Amino acid sequence: MIFLSVLSALILEHYLSWNRRDRLSAPFDRWSQMLRSVLDSGAERHGMLAWWLAITPLVLLGVAIHELSVRLSGTGLAWLIDTLILGAVIDFKTVSDRLGEIAEDLEAERLNEAQGAIENWEGSPLPGEFDLPGLASRAIQLALLHAHTRVLAPILWYVILPGASGPLLYVGALALKRRWVAVSGDNSQFYVFAQRAMQFLDWLPARLSALSYAVVGNFEESLFCWKTQTKQATQDGRRIVLAAGAGALGVRFEPAPSLPYGVRNGELGTGDFPGADHLENAEGLLARTLVFAVVMLGLLTLASLFGI
Repeated sequence: MIFLSVLSALILEHYLSWNRRDRLSAPFDRWSQMLRSVLDSGAERHGMLAWWLAITPLVLLGVAIHELSVRLSGTGLAWLIDTLILGAVIDFKTVSDRLGEIAEDLEAERLNEAQGAIENWEGSPLPGEFDLPGLASRAIQLALLHAHTRVLAPILWYVILPGASGPLLYVGALALKRRWVAVSGDNSQFYVFAQRAMQFLDWLPARLSALSYAVVGNFEESLFCWKTQTKQATQDGRRIVLAAGAGALGVRFEPAPSLPYGVRNGELGTGDFPGADHLENAEGLLARTLVFAVVMLGLLTLASLFGI
């Protein structure tokens, strides 16, 4: 049922707009903001309490819905509900849509429009002015991270935990890490536990995403970048994802004051800086990665059915 749910969810998410996703996440956003306003005293232990109060209902909801569906109507209803929740969580369509839009702007040398599209995707202003290779680098980095955090990692957690509790746990923890870090003061330790929890939840998915990029791309270059360019950031799985993705594409990202979503800056990748044509290569790499992940999940499902 896991394989069918993932396959159905990928078809469903293609037709689900971002406006609907925002409406679905609005109750959790209000709940997490209320917890922060009530419990944020600047102490790390209060951040830990708030994190558990925010995440526990999500996980229990996913488990309860799955178990009740199986007991009341069998696996059919459970499959349908898991598909609906997973389809609302994962999002691969944005990668192709955004990369296509930005590539058109870069090919026409409309750098201001391309930078605006990237800022809209990232959800924050870029740190300074970027030239064409810098904008192409930023767009590819966003695509690699988006495919990891909104597609590959939720699917893995769906396999690990029962029902839709795994994807809800992951995207909920990701939302808390981003939101609480952004609103907390410089001297507050409220967000520290949210960061540590996300590092733990992302440890295995980040490495599997990086390995998947390597398998479907330039394997040797990807592993070389992974090994040599992430030694000082072993706790940051997102940097591993970016390094492996850059090596898989055979490009070198242009240095910037900061990388997307707070990833530490530094040399990533080998070869030349990317241009507009590399965005299409990145889209192809991520499409192959998704196909590879689905095929591997299907093979594991067959192996379990036949007792291999």
